[in-house]
Amino acid sequence: MTETTFRQIFYTSRSTPGVDVDQILQQSRHNNAVDGITGLLWHDGAHFLQVIEGPELSVASTYARIMGDTRHTELAILSDRSVPKREFGYWSMERATRSLTDGDAVLARIERRLAGAPEALRQAFAAAATR
Repeated sequence: MTETTFRQIFYTSRSTPGVDVDQILQQSRHNNAVDGITGLLWHDGAHFLQVIEGPELSVASTYARIMGDTRHTELAILSDRSVPKREFGYWSMERATRSLTDGDAVLARIERRLAGAPEALRQAFAAAATR
């Protein structure tokens, strides 16, 4: 029996002015459900941090689509790795922002999900959360 592994890409980018994050999230959730992608989208008003994970081909095609999206610029991959199991398996695509009402709860969930992730990924989310 072969062991299933997943590809996980973690990247950052700068959002273009006036970007509609809710529209991006709605579109992402639809596409990700079709492609078997899970992950997390963080937006602080000016930057995105996103983790996408799933089957190798699905992640590759999703990231190619992301690279061509004009709603953001300055894409930089922070981590591209194989993972033995999904770290965001139950999130079709979670949107995380720091708000006065639920910011701490969201950050606590993210920290739990990132416990086994590379240090660079954990540090990037920690830095984004404190901006």
